[in-house]
This record gives sequence, C-alpha cells and structure tokens, in this order.
Amino acid sequence: MSGQDLVSGLTGWLTERGFSVTEERQDGGFENALLRFVGDGCEVYLIRERGEWGVSLAPPSGDPKLPPRIWRYYMDNIPLGVALIEQAESFESEVSFVRNRLHEITAVAQCEDIGDRLVGINWAIVKDRLGLDPGMPPPGQSGFRDSH
Repeated sequence: MSGQDLVSGLTGWLTERGFSVTEERQDGGFENALLRFVGDGCEVYLIRERGEWGVSLAPPSGDPKLPPRIWRYYMDNIPLGVALIEQAESFESEVSFVRNRLHEITAVAQCEDIGDRLVGINWAIVKDRLGLDPGMPPPGQSGFRDSH
C-alpha cells in the first residue's frame, strides 16, 4: 500500500471516530506536509518530510509529539535495553498501531505525567544513539535540583 493510500485511509478512519483536521500545511519544495488531527483524548499528526510519511502522537495538550514506538514502549512496558536495539518502524506499522490501539493511546494520554514519561524514554534512546552520558539531563534541565 502506498504512503498516500495509508494517509487517505487513516484520515477517513480518524474522521469517522470524531477527529477533526485542525491544521494542514504543505511545502512543495521539500515535499513536506503536516496534517494535525484532534480528537477527544489525543492528537494524531501525519507528517511528510522530504517525501517520507510518518506519524506522531500527542496528549490533548499537543506536547510532546512523539512517534508511536515511544508510546508503545511505554504502554507495553518494554525494557529500555530492548527499545535501544529496535529500529524505526515503517509508516505502515505506525498507521496500524494507531488503528489497533487508539482507545489505549487515548486512555494513556490522560495520565497527568505522560509527557514527562514519554520524553524520558525518548531522551534515553537519543542519548544512547548519540553516545552521550546516560546521566545527562534533558535539554533545558540543569541536572541540579533547587533545594527550596
């Protein structure tokens, strides 16, 4: 199935489930595009960068936007050691994840600290891939706690 077929199929499927497109952008020069779908419990982003489609998911606040595999690692309690050796998923598998687990994604997206948890998983993977110190705090955090 082509990327465009997957986009069309997921667009219709999300719309049938009450999601609406709240943002749509295209940049012809690099074949970039963004479709933002907002539903009751989460946001789904279809992103095309340099002609390649991908999916990002976000809690209702819209932040953080992360790929489905990060959500899957959290939802399935996948150990970091396993997550570190997995490769990026295909667009088709990302679309399947959204279709098969939307109710779970929506429920997890309601957790108060879901953003921090997902960012923590993503940051651990980024540090490993870049060979950074495992104890290094995420950008914007000094690593020092205020004692007040």
